[in-house]
Amino acid sequence: MGKIKEVAGNNTSDLTEMNRSAIVRILQQREVCSRAELAKTMGLTQASITKLTGYLIEMGIISEVGIVKGTGNRRSIGLRLNAEKNLVIGVKFSRHVFAIGVFDISGKMYTQQETEFGLDDNTADVLASMKRQLQDLLDRYENIVAIGLALPGPYLRKEGRIAMVTRMPSWHNINFIKEFKEAFDKPVFIEQDANAGALAEWWFGNHGRPLNSLAYFLVGEGVGSGVVDHDRLLLGDQGIASEVGHISIDFRGPVCECGNHGCLELYCSTMALLKKAKEQLPELFKVPYKTRAEVCNRIFDAARGGNETAKKIVEEIAEYIGYGCVTLINAYDPEIIVIGDSVSQGNELLMPTVLEIVKERTIPEVSNRVRIEISKLSIDPTLYGAAAIATDRILRKPSEYLNINKL
Repeated sequence: MGKIKEVAGNNTSDLTEMNRSAIVRILQQREVCSRAELAKTMGLTQASITKLTGYLIEMGIISEVGIVKGTGNRRSIGLRLNAEKNLVIGVKFSRHVFAIGVFDISGKMYTQQETEFGLDDNTADVLASMKRQLQDLLDRYENIVAIGLALPGPYLRKEGRIAMVTRMPSWHNINFIKEFKEAFDKPVFIEQDANAGALAEWWFGNHGRPLNSLAYFLVGEGVGSGVVDHDRLLLGDQGIASEVGHISIDFRGPVCECGNHGCLELYCSTMALLKKAKEQLPELFKVPYKTRAEVCNRIFDAARGGNETAKKIVEEIAEYIGYGCVTLINAYDPEIIVIGDSVSQGNELLMPTVLEIVKERTIPEVSNRVRIEISKLSIDPTLYGAAAIATDRILRKPSEYLNINKL
């Protein structure tokens, strides 16, 4: 876990739940913390912290774990979050596969499974399969407190449906809120996949010093971004505030399914990468591949092996990723941009060009300060993000959602 982000507290009685939430979230990141450290971090009195933590201990949300060393080597009683008593299910739904995993609220994964489906498969059958698997996990793990679902964008949060997903027209009219929130006795929280990835990086990404803002740049089957600013997702009115994949980078370019011309998604997604490779490197496709991520890796491996055509294709893709980073910087001014999903597997092949483009196209005062990195999460950031969706929501209202008295 990274260094704790500063969490502001308040001594007023009407903000009691906010302060409980702040304590739970600090413990989620620090693992063990004394009451004195909590008071210092939140700016609250020792008496207030004692009262707040007493309630959380009584409810079984946190527990004491013995003596820890504090400031000046003073010995204090440590507190920890009972993460293992509070599990969440993360669900990632994408164009060819849905994945489901069980995590605790500290980010530990307990199980994961994937199911592939075809774009022409009956939507009702796919949904039924997802629900069966979810119910099986709910039956198997008694401490599940919430479900997080990550969907490809643009996802219209108020309507509960995906506005447009390339090559998936049959899914446009599915109301995911109705399908999932009414199907289970646990709360279900739904977000766009890039927003989910942003929350995964924010909660579990281990990015060092306290952050004020982070942008997650998803470059995979689709292209999108999620932005967390001062501990909150930027959503906009309908939840599509950072839909960078459908920003036009060439107004005379090809028509995108969204109706715009020259959308970024047309130039650096897996679809764009594979299209270029099929035209210029057909030999890479002679052996069948199971997933698009697998064939992307073939292209990257060819470039690493010195294939000049593959190197040129990867460099072109990296240029467009760089343009996306420039857009994110100018639109949202993040401290860090984390690039994730299948195309990010190019890693060291991509970054020199990405950084060069950013340096060329932003002012030095900005480009010298923003960090741009490839995601280091070992778990699929979108699946992890689906769990982070649920974790983020329940930690904001611990008294309402977390299991109590289950020590």
